[in-house]
Amino acid sequence: MVRVLVLLLMASAAHAASLTAQLDRTVVALGEPVNLTVRARGLNLDALDLAPLDATFDVYARTRSGGESGETLVLTLYPRATGVLRIPALPLERMRTPGLSLKVADGNETVPSVTTDWVLEPAMPRVNQPTRLTLAICDDGSLQWQRPDLPTQAGRIVRVLGEDEHAGVRMAGEACTLHRYFWALLATRDGTATLGVPMLDANRFGQHLRFPGPGLAYQAAALPAWLPDHVPPVAPVIHADSLPERWPLRRPFSWRFEILGGYSAEGLKALLDGQLQDSPALGIYPPLIEAVAPDDPASPLSRYVVTLFMEPRTSGSLKLPTLRLPWYDAARDQLASIQLVGKTLTVFDSRWQYVVQGMLGLAGTLLLAGAIWQVRYRVRWRLARRRGLRAIREARDIAGLDQAVRQFSLTGQATASSLGEWQRRLQQETEACDVADAVRRLEHQRFGQDSPTLAALQQDFLEILAMSRPKSRSFRSILCMDARISRA
Repeated sequence: MVRVLVLLLMASAAHAASLTAQLDRTVVALGEPVNLTVRARGLNLDALDLAPLDATFDVYARTRSGGESGETLVLTLYPRATGVLRIPALPLERMRTPGLSLKVADGNETVPSVTTDWVLEPAMPRVNQPTRLTLAICDDGSLQWQRPDLPTQAGRIVRVLGEDEHAGVRMAGEACTLHRYFWALLATRDGTATLGVPMLDANRFGQHLRFPGPGLAYQAAALPAWLPDHVPPVAPVIHADSLPERWPLRRPFSWRFEILGGYSAEGLKALLDGQLQDSPALGIYPPLIEAVAPDDPASPLSRYVVTLFMEPRTSGSLKLPTLRLPWYDAARDQLASIQLVGKTLTVFDSRWQYVVQGMLGLAGTLLLAGAIWQVRYRVRWRLARRRGLRAIREARDIAGLDQAVRQFSLTGQATASSLGEWQRRLQQETEACDVADAVRRLEHQRFGQDSPTLAALQQDFLEILAMSRPKSRSFRSILCMDARISRA
């Protein structure tokens, strides 16, 4: 009797529980969402197994609600392929949802047809070879795309590069708008690998669309076992800045160059450290290695700016070290290298240069001082001549003229005691200044032996003395003469 009662209770509970599922529409375009509504009564929807949906749909969102009549779960699904897709029965406890069908078209009036493809250059890379990975998306130009985040995985390194957009052509020859996203892919181990891509997000006039991304499988070739570490299978390109021909002793200088290739910062540092060593003639500091973006935003190659700091320790001819950057030549299956030939500098002791500069400066100072004194001397004797001529011109009688003439001196001499003494002094100090006739006539006038007028005598002396100038002398004589003029 008890057993019959238990069976009746179980049958009553099973009859009370229910599980249903339905789609909000049965036809969509690839990229559009569809809502799957699951209703349950007497069951816990948290335990609903959604794993069967992952094969053909991307479960983007889920919304759960409950009430007296039961629970409701709304799933927002994006199809992963076109055609008639089967929504499998979803198990919950001892029940299942009914299986449903959804027709997915390749575009419609509101959603354009989209094609996607991967391009790997080169198609079969070697380990540690920088490879450009391109995701190409073709549409009618009405979609705004978001760059997908590629999943991380052991065995490769993926670095984001640039992107572009331009007119393209589909494989069927139909024109489209081509969106391209670039990555640098570096395989770190050999063998076959796959790249899984998440759904691609796009927007069209505010509508959120999601399209399936293409898968990519590639083969990475192994490098020879004898190849040293940090040696990539890519030939580097080096651009070095020019250095001066001469450089002072004990003054550090920098040598800057750019390297475009497949090196890493750690690999470059290891290669340079093995070639740069201190020496008695040249001190070398640790290099500065800076990563910069290549000129081509879609280039997968690495670009580094290396700055070496060096200090010459001995004067004379100094040969900078020649740097060798090895790389693996896959075509010849051999190790190759690019050389950066070090320049030869002439190192000079700047202390001797300072001595020479000081001597030249002193000589220039002396020459400048001599020129200044020469100018001062010329200005002073010209002023002295002007004062003497003014005194002769202002004389009011013969006695005043005699006094003014004997006071005339270009070098600041005292008044001469007689006209004869003044005449001899004037001939010694001046050039081409013959005053003998004028002196004779002035003496005759003083003693009444001649009768030239005062004005005529003044004019004679003015014409002769106006052309007077000191004789050329040495610099020492000029200084002494200048001193006498100053005292006068």
